Amino acid sequence: MRKNLKKAFNVLLSLIVMTLTILGTGNIAHAEESTMTFIPFRSDLVKYVTARASDKNAVIQGQWFRLFQEETSTSGWSNTYYSDYTSATGVTKSSKGIQVTYNPDFDPFLYSTIASNSDFVTNWINNKPTVFDNYCKNYKTHPVFCDAIVNLTKSGFMIGSGYKKTDNVFEYGFASKDYWDLKVLAILAHKWNSLSTEQQNWCKSYISYLVSDYVNRGSNAIAAKNNNSALYNLMSISTEGFNSSKGQEFFSNANNDSSVKVGELLKNIVASYGKASDIRTSDAYTISNVSPIFAGDGDCDYNNNSLGDNDYDWLAYTIWFSNDSMWARLRTFIDGDTTAATLKKEWLLRYYSKHSNTATDSNAVANAIAKQGQTFSETGAAFTIGGCNKTARVGHRGFTCNSDHYGYGSYSVYKPVGVSAISFSHTGNFDCRYQWLIRDSATLEVIDQCTTYSPAQTITLPSKYIWSSKISVMVMVQGINHAKGKVGAGSCYGGDVSPVIEWTYVQLSNCEINNHAYSYTYNFSADHKECTATGTCVHCGHSISITDSTIISSQDSNYFIYTADFDHTTVPAKTTRVAKVKGNQVYKPGSQFITGKTSDSQTNSRINKGVDFVMSASISTQCSLSAGVIKPGAKFLTVTATASQSTFILYNSHGTIMSERTLYTGSPSHGGYSQASYKFDLRDYSDAELEGAYLVVKLYSYSHNTGGHEVGKPVTATARVSLDSIEINY
Repeated sequence: MRKNLKKAFNVLLSLIVMTLTILGTGNIAHAEESTMTFIPFRSDLVKYVTARASDKNAVIQGQWFRLFQEETSTSGWSNTYYSDYTSATGVTKSSKGIQVTYNPDFDPFLYSTIASNSDFVTNWINNKPTVFDNYCKNYKTHPVFCDAIVNLTKSGFMIGSGYKKTDNVFEYGFASKDYWDLKVLAILAHKWNSLSTEQQNWCKSYISYLVSDYVNRGSNAIAAKNNNSALYNLMSISTEGFNSSKGQEFFSNANNDSSVKVGELLKNIVASYGKASDIRTSDAYTISNVSPIFAGDGDCDYNNNSLGDNDYDWLAYTIWFSNDSMWARLRTFIDGDTTAATLKKEWLLRYYSKHSNTATDSNAVANAIAKQGQTFSETGAAFTIGGCNKTARVGHRGFTCNSDHYGYGSYSVYKPVGVSAISFSHTGNFDCRYQWLIRDSATLEVIDQCTTYSPAQTITLPSKYIWSSKISVMVMVQGINHAKGKVGAGSCYGGDVSPVIEWTYVQLSNCEINNHAYSYTYNFSADHKECTATGTCVHCGHSISITDSTIISSQDSNYFIYTADFDHTTVPAKTTRVAKVKGNQVYKPGSQFITGKTSDSQTNSRINKGVDFVMSASISTQCSLSAGVIKPGAKFLTVTATASQSTFILYNSHGTIMSERTLYTGSPSHGGYSQASYKFDLRDYSDAELEGAYLVVKLYSYSHNTGGHEVGKPVTATARVSLDSIEINY
């Protein structure tokens, strides 16, 4: 492979001179160091790579590498060598003082070259590894470069089968000390939601290695958040991370980082545990955090054939009441996350208020609300502690107790609905120790247990049990009469003791009791592919955020219509309309959307002294129509210009040439220039393809005067160029 790449690169030094460039200077291409090799002047490098980024050849690659070398090795290079160029936004600018290397504004052109030349990245690493490495290290500031790497490896090209596989070019095709695979892994992890199955599987093959390294080395690990947040996020949604000793940490990161989707974690773990059948709607895999899961009304009106009122109650119920080990682990992580725990507590309150089995139970939630935050006691049946039944008066010999005296009792009861903490005590003045068993009588799951007689303590219940009426509590009490030893004076009599259970009810806010009243604001992404609803409770200020990534799009004769229905949640749907552009839109020189020089002329003159000669003149210019001017629904774009040679190039947002046309008009001996028009048929492209597209216009004129001329009179030649208009038809 390396042999072929070296051969491709060497082609750069043996290319035949190109007769005319599209540099826009109007000059014939010239050699800087050799008349037989095409090497543009240094000042033309930026113009060249931005104009020909999508060329499929070794020339464009070589000019990138040359630019990297020149800019990174020569101080002040861009202040010495510069020219006009057209940016990826379609605006004509000067490159003076602008470094292309490491500049995100030029990443779209890198994208185009990478997309057009499958060997470019390999050649890049082989020839300018430090530059490639710097782009990889700073991937967050180069999102379009990241998109290019994603596009390159989409079908598995270069990444192969994964970790330590011989077809993994990034691992085995380069020096292993450079860890190119880990650099590319970070980029793909950063773009996780846009990866193909092949790419995601490749990334997953590294996770066991990354998680193990993180568990062992913490902040020094390769994928520690302080070292690489993209790899850390990848671990956060993995089954390996979920099952590791860092599972709680990873879950909280996924739930609270907007760039990570809890739905991806859910998708991975249900697949790994074989629990995919528990998922009733696959769009649960798109949720960003647990907010939608617990946004339901808690009525659980779904059944095998219907989702009822279409909320996520089925998922909330599964999480809280399933005895499966996976759901139990997830439940623990939700309990351990402050944000998630608050949401689930509120859902449980709604659930239990609607699912009481008897009239008594129906009042239980109301009773809990009335007693919120308070502690009440309940006393069981009394039991007796024995004694010697002797009394010694002062001055008498007294008596001796051979041992302490004990008595035993117990009390079993169901915990009241709404109790969040349980503690034990007793009546009387005797010392007591306790054993207890607290369990869910519906599932027989043990919630808390003490099997040796121990001092009393307070047991705080996991939130899922607070509103259950099926939690049984059994306390066994050991009462002790401490009279062991010599009694010189006093009595050793027994007595009755009763076990006491103290119930502390959960503290609630008014909004938890009455439900929050949310006021929503909506934010559609610029491409209308996503909408985030932020709800703020009008009473307490509690805030939730829910994102809909499945936008419904339609259109009528006047508008493009985008609707976020926030399916399975109580968030009201939101629709936004974008007006269609209609008719003809004409842009002429002077428009804010046209930049660069739209017209120019050159006139040369010489007195005829009787010796034959040819008088000539030439001129060129370049201008552009900015990105964003071409709106959805555009059908045609017509460019009209006056020149000897007019070149019209339609670029997409990455600097890739979509369509190019050069027109030749006029006779050099008769002015050399005339008006010409070309109509681009935009119906060949989708609205998505035209998004961010821009137009570059390059004009060149040449004329000469060879007619009979009177001696002593001037011989004049004039060349003119001008952009006349750009018209878009909708």
